[in-house]
Amino acid sequence: MATRRVESFLVRIVVAENEDAAAQRWSGRIQHIGTGFECRIDQLDELLAFINNHLQQHTPTEANKTASEATS
Repeated sequence: MATRRVESFLVRIVVAENEDAAAQRWSGRIQHIGTGFECRIDQLDELLAFINNHLQQHTPTEANKTASEATS
């Protein structure tokens, strides 16, 4: 049976609104809920890199397994 894990991230985005809509800038923070690690971001690539890093780095724990997997 295939295993799976669930990873949760909290993303906070703050948009600096200017009169010129084309010049809107944003910044924010992303947090990996399972570990508490956070990172400031101001580019979409940084957000994706943070998520990718955590998905590849962390191994599943018993708490992330389904009940049927834990009892097999």
